[in-house]
Amino acid sequence: MSNRKGGGGAGDYQEVIESLRRSQLIFEEDENAGPEIPTVVTSSSSASSQRSSASQHHRLNNMVVGGGGRDNEMSNNQNGNTPSVTIPSQCQVMTPRISSPSSVMAPSVTVTSGTVQQGKTFARIQGSSPSNTTHSTPTVAQAMQSVAPHIPIVGAGADDSSAEILSVFECPVCLEYMLPPYMQCPSGHLVCSNCRPKLQCCPTCRGPTPSVRNLGLEKIANTVRFPCKFSNSGCPLNFHHIDKMDHEELCEYRPYSCPCPGASCKWQGALADVMDHLKKVHKSITTLQGEDIVFLATDINLPGAVDWVMMQSCFDYNFMLVLEKQEKYDPAQSTQMFYAVVQLIGSKKEADNFVYRLELSANRRRMSWEATPRSIHEGVAFAIQQSDCLAFDTSAAQLFAENGNLGINVTISRIDGQQRRHPNESDAVDVEYD
Repeated sequence: MSNRKGGGGAGDYQEVIESLRRSQLIFEEDENAGPEIPTVVTSSSSASSQRSSASQHHRLNNMVVGGGGRDNEMSNNQNGNTPSVTIPSQCQVMTPRISSPSSVMAPSVTVTSGTVQQGKTFARIQGSSPSNTTHSTPTVAQAMQSVAPHIPIVGAGADDSSAEILSVFECPVCLEYMLPPYMQCPSGHLVCSNCRPKLQCCPTCRGPTPSVRNLGLEKIANTVRFPCKFSNSGCPLNFHHIDKMDHEELCEYRPYSCPCPGASCKWQGALADVMDHLKKVHKSITTLQGEDIVFLATDINLPGAVDWVMMQSCFDYNFMLVLEKQEKYDPAQSTQMFYAVVQLIGSKKEADNFVYRLELSANRRRMSWEATPRSIHEGVAFAIQQSDCLAFDTSAAQLFAENGNLGINVTISRIDGQQRRHPNESDAVDVEYD
């Protein structure tokens, strides 16, 4: 490209601009030198290449960026100066330092014909890498992935900040963790859904009862794992608020109730204290030792609902045998039903290691039932409701009774990982399951 004298037309300079738009401007500077002033070097101006720093400063002042006009260009040409180049205002001139081939390559400024694209800067912070490694500029997808937000799942026992977050969800009345939906008073105080119907005002500020839903807190609750309400009893598990209540209904660490059916005893306590409670409070219960015993229920013809209870001890465990008679009212007639079930004084997981067999036999008749014992956590009523027990009516009971007494043979066996199905009904015949 050669110098144009003062009479150069606008079309000539337009060619220069179009040429710059097709090319990629890369401005470099020496590692130890200051930034160079970008100019267009001509072939005929050898004297201008030897000018002093004062002349270079003069050229810098005369350079026009983003406009300037033809008059300045002609004046520079007439004076023998290197002509300045008019650069579009959309282009930003950058002179990054390139220290060595091992460093990260500086981004170049690209000018394309037509619409000028506005670049975006994406930053990715990395650790130190070997000196002979060259890193390329990350793509848009990589940059977006590197800055994606990470929302931690917080829960009890993680750290102090997690405990502080969990404290926000504590109900000020029952001190349990609140679950969605969250209702607050006009002052922002919260109370759990169990306590709110019992309140006449906000328990914190004595204002109106909390009735405004806090949707923001519900979104935060989706990122929190709440501890089981029986964590103080030893449960180590944390749950999402959707699964928390389902777990607590079957948690093995929840308090055990008195397993005696038909009694008005309201005792609750740990599993280890159940047998002590039975021996001290329910002294009339008889305990037999061994895997095979006979459970003799006397006076089965007594009217009304009656329960017969005894204990069987074997395999270092205690089992509760229950025979319960219930009145079944029907519009046509009332009948009495007997239900026999075996419970383990232990957890459901421990109960799965055993199988029991109940058998009635007399006068060349036999009726038997075999199933896995229920945990006292589930209770006799639940077993009857699920039909997971030996059931027979008074007519069948009379076939096996003698002088108003009914003897039931009970056999408890220990199994190793074998699964047995629970029958849903029984007839006055042998009912056996492999």
